[in-house]
Amino acid sequence: MKRILWILLLLSIFPAALAQAEPQKVEVVNGVRIIHNEKDGAWGKTRAVRLELIQTFGGVETKDPNLAFGSPYDVVVDSKGNIFMLDERNTRIQKFSPEGAFLLSIGRHGQGPGDFQTPFSMDIDGADRLYVFDYANRRIQVMTPEGKAKRGIKLSSLSTDKIRLLKSGEIVMGGGGLVHLREMMRSRKKLPYLLTIVDTKGKTQKSFGEMKNYGDVNVNAHANWITLDVDGEDNICVAFRHQNRVEKYSVDGALQWRADRILNYGTEVIDKGFIHQDYKGIGIQMPTLNTVSDGIAADERGRIWVITLNRQMTREETGSGITVEGGRRKIVEPVIQRMDIYKLEVFGPDGILLGELPLNHVAHGIRICNEFLFLWEWNTATVYQYQILEN
Repeated sequence: MKRILWILLLLSIFPAALAQAEPQKVEVVNGVRIIHNEKDGAWGKTRAVRLELIQTFGGVETKDPNLAFGSPYDVVVDSKGNIFMLDERNTRIQKFSPEGAFLLSIGRHGQGPGDFQTPFSMDIDGADRLYVFDYANRRIQVMTPEGKAKRGIKLSSLSTDKIRLLKSGEIVMGGGGLVHLREMMRSRKKLPYLLTIVDTKGKTQKSFGEMKNYGDVNVNAHANWITLDVDGEDNICVAFRHQNRVEKYSVDGALQWRADRILNYGTEVIDKGFIHQDYKGIGIQMPTLNTVSDGIAADERGRIWVITLNRQMTREETGSGITVEGGRRKIVEPVIQRMDIYKLEVFGPDGILLGELPLNHVAHGIRICNEFLFLWEWNTATVYQYQILEN
């Protein structure tokens, strides 16, 4: 009788333990690991990390012109701990001390050396030189930490809005949306690659990464919108804005793994939109798609952090842009009542979902520099600096 009771007890314990230890299903397809993560990550109820807010920069209420960001787009930290924040709308980079004191403003609107038009992304090398990708000027500008332009890297391919440096000095680029659409409309026969690596002169070395073909040019361009980062071993981590898809590539272009997870919403195309072209020009209505991910970053341990939406935002939460009422133009600002929209998902280096951390604010981008994690929000033009702490 006692033996039977012990068996029943073990059977009641082991399934729960096994379910917690293996919260995913892994298969190999054409030599690539495909991970189907369950809703609960490998950490279970005990998170291995936590975030501590260190300081914030900007905000709609700020009266300091040095903190009045238009659209924060990227963040890097140099070897001395100084923080550089790329402001796309104001076409400048703001430099701050590790404590948050303003030090220097770099750049202005223009086409000459040290000027920007649409700076979308930047990175920093071991000598603290800034690499700033400027879409409209068709170049990556290399600058000193004091803002002096050293040289420009002219680009022939512009299907990108994000750059990251590799240890070799080469640069990996990727992007999407309207950037992809222009290239696809020029060549409708073949989908472009997701990622491109260029050398220090801007010459393409290799391109790789397959897009999902939806059978529609407009949908293909926007549904394959990606954001990317590079880990400490030069692996390239990719998150898809509108697909349930996180990937990691080696520097030679080999896909190491692809991961998905359980979402609270679908990723099917809601509306294809349209592209109308006549003698007056081109009219484009973007397709309607749910947003899955808004950013990706790798930390020093090779973990991959992804900004993910827990649920879709309502029209009131996103705002309605410019509307016309009584002959007047009106911008309806977003109003968020419940901040349960955004979260951070943390994946292991092997694509296994470890767990998630809820966020109490909107997040449109992420960057990890050493032990610090930066998030930025466009609506309030705010940059948040967190410290990653191990539990």
